[in-house]
Amino acid sequence: MSQIYADLHSHSNASDGSDRPAEVVRRAKAAGLAVLALTDHDTVAGVAEAMEEGRRQGVKVIAGTELTCYVDGREVHVLGYGIRIDDPDLAGHCTRFQKARIERAAEIGRRLAEAGAPIDIESVMAEADGGVVGRPHVARALHAAGHVSSVQEAFNRFLAEGKPANVHKLQVTAEECVDVIRKAGGIAVMAHPGLNNQFELVERLQRAGAVGVEVWHSSHDRQDTEKLEQIANDRGLLKTGGSDCHGTIKNMDPILGQWGVDKQRWLKLEKALAETS
Repeated sequence: MSQIYADLHSHSNASDGSDRPAEVVRRAKAAGLAVLALTDHDTVAGVAEAMEEGRRQGVKVIAGTELTCYVDGREVHVLGYGIRIDDPDLAGHCTRFQKARIERAAEIGRRLAEAGAPIDIESVMAEADGGVVGRPHVARALHAAGHVSSVQEAFNRFLAEGKPANVHKLQVTAEECVDVIRKAGGIAVMAHPGLNNQFELVERLQRAGAVGVEVWHSSHDRQDTEKLEQIANDRGLLKTGGSDCHGTIKNMDPILGQWGVDKQRWLKLEKALAETS
């Protein structure tokens, strides 16, 4: 691919990233990006700050989100681009999710105590700084309390699927998530199908109303990317891409701008966004 022009998948501390939205934008500028989509999990709380900083930095910030849904019991993520962040239905959906995540965090805390690894849930809430409470926040609390030697160990021992403190998220359908995005004036794209081998679900998401698929992603190898390019071509879907950067919250080096789309592909997406506005 040509030089990365737009990174269309990033996170701030409005959900489970390490940096404030403005800092994410500054990192995008430093990485040479012209376009950045802030796509925090089940919230748009950081978008206004990111857009304001984007104007200062000369980076075009796309209002986005990453909504969580379930298809046949499998968790699937749907990216929404070009949404109106003041849309009441979207706000209600995000509020519902945030409440459910707080309840989930409390249940995770209860299970951790039963497993002999208690943490201060109130401190976890404070770390989230009013944003969405996610497992990375809990993992860091476990590390800070000395129960594990790393954030990854926290997932491996307590938080991953099948482990004692794994609590499932609120389950909504793909159709509901796509409908929320469309009513808010945006377009829906299936996120990282290669991450959990969800290639066969691309068609399901398209039937639900998604118009694109994330082809280029930090979890996709070359074979995944080639397979998704072919699926997108066969099904007439937009091709998007992004780093899915969370800053350093997962003990990773910041990867913003290392995955995404070139200018030509961005212009196709920009045209699709303009047609929905």
